Amino acid sequence: MEQVEQNKSVFLNTSLIATTGVLAAAVFWGTSFGVAKESMLYTGVLMFLVIRFCCTLLVIFPFVVKKLNRQVWRQLAPTGGVLSVIYLAESYGLKYTAASNAAFLISLFLIFTPAVDALFNRHKLTVTDLFAGCIAIAGVWLLVGDSLNTVTFNIGNILILIAALGRATFVVTTKKKMNKQHCDPMVATFIQLSVVTAVCIGLLIFTVPADQFIIPSAPEFWLYISYLVIFCTLFAFYFQNYGVKHTSPTQVSFLLGLEPVFGGLFAHWWLGEQFEQLQWVGAGMIVLAAMFISFRPKKYSPI
Repeated sequence: MEQVEQNKSVFLNTSLIATTGVLAAAVFWGTSFGVAKESMLYTGVLMFLVIRFCCTLLVIFPFVVKKLNRQVWRQLAPTGGVLSVIYLAESYGLKYTAASNAAFLISLFLIFTPAVDALFNRHKLTVTDLFAGCIAIAGVWLLVGDSLNTVTFNIGNILILIAALGRATFVVTTKKKMNKQHCDPMVATFIQLSVVTAVCIGLLIFTVPADQFIIPSAPEFWLYISYLVIFCTLFAFYFQNYGVKHTSPTQVSFLLGLEPVFGGLFAHWWLGEQFEQLQWVGAGMIVLAAMFISFRPKKYSPI
């Protein structure tokens, strides 16, 4: 009995760390839209992604070099392919559409994730997931309500929608792969970002003329890159994978669904954008939906 209580305590502590870490990842990712957009003023999208992820891999490599093996690579490399689609679609989409449109469309992964999870794992959607999803989407609608009348499905919006579907697929497939192949979340992050980096380098070489390979020298650019590497990539992806491993895909997605809220707060502070009353209501609805799905009573099942 005592052993059971100890196991339960460990499970609850792990779950709390996972929830807190994923929530912090949502904060950093919320700020990443503005920082990434500023960074891409200095160079092209592909070069920006190559620089960002090459720097990230250099930081991670010393911590994972002894843990890498072919079996882990084979299991997790496909999720890196999904992540490549997400980053390419999101980066190009952000270039061609307004940030508010991007925030609304990317949040559709809140709705996509339970559906993708049900499809991959062959179970029915719950009424709770659907209800919380509706609250969250209604909140996002109010949060970016000033621009909703002008939303059109141009190439930028379509790419963000593809990224949203990719996010849902990424969370679900990573969970499934990590259940089959137990590994350190840092190792998973390294493998996934290695695939993204390889894809971006290949596209850069074959689609961009060599005379357009611009590596910026501006200190501001490298300050943005450092922030994106340390907080928005290394930290955020580690805790996303940690959260996926120790909680459910739907819970991770709803916590990450707070991203547009933090993005709006960051824009309010850094860019001086103002919130209307309905936008604050919308932000509160998203928080409510996320907390509802995250802290509802769950049956104890240690992983």
